[in-house]
Amino acid sequence: MPTYSTLSLRHTDETAIVEVLSRRIYLKVVEEFREELNDVLKNTNGALLLDLGKVSVMNSAGLGVIIAAQDYMQKNQRSFVVANLQPLMQEIFNRMQLGTLIATTPSVTDGLMQLQEPQTALA
Repeated sequence: MPTYSTLSLRHTDETAIVEVLSRRIYLKVVEEFREELNDVLKNTNGALLLDLGKVSVMNSAGLGVIIAAQDYMQKNQRSFVVANLQPLMQEIFNRMQLGTLIATTPSVTDGLMQLQEPQTALA
């Protein structure tokens, strides 16, 4: 299993849980984040939960990586949930209305429960 600098990957049942380790996703970190998340997407099956609990700020390129991940998951009929948004990140998601495109939950536990529901997060 590869090692990542911006992500931590673990599995529960049929769900890959990706914890973003970087507090700030911008500048050079965005490219690493994009490459590492794309690697996870291509090398896992089933649902994916993206835990943003440590992320305090992210630029538009970082948000683009998450939107592209949602698009990839949808095209491959896989469920995708973003969990554990910090207050500033939640505000960004709300202002950009990303909740209409990407399923979000307040915690990893809630996200895992949502992913277990039939036809969830395929929006």
